Amino acid sequence: MGKTIHNSKYQALVQELTQERIRLNVSQGELAEQVGLNQSDISKIEKFERRLDVLEFSQILNALRIKENLRLQTIVREFTGVQHD
Repeated sequence: MGKTIHNSKYQALVQELTQERIRLNVSQGELAEQVGLNQSDISKIEKFERRLDVLEFSQILNALRIKENLRLQTIVREFTGVQHD
């Protein structure tokens, strides 16, 4: 198996997160500030130049308000294969 960063499922997830960030009108800088990264880190993640860490993933989900964001919940369920009862 190749590096995670080149995996099509991983890339699809990052693209969905990027689209959701844009849909919510959150800049890379704003997102970075909320998750404790630099804007350039967010840019590199979105361009597949840097791998998204699982803890950063969790922080990004919280920053994009996953608890009330049904679209984001669906994205995560589809990615993980976990279904909600």
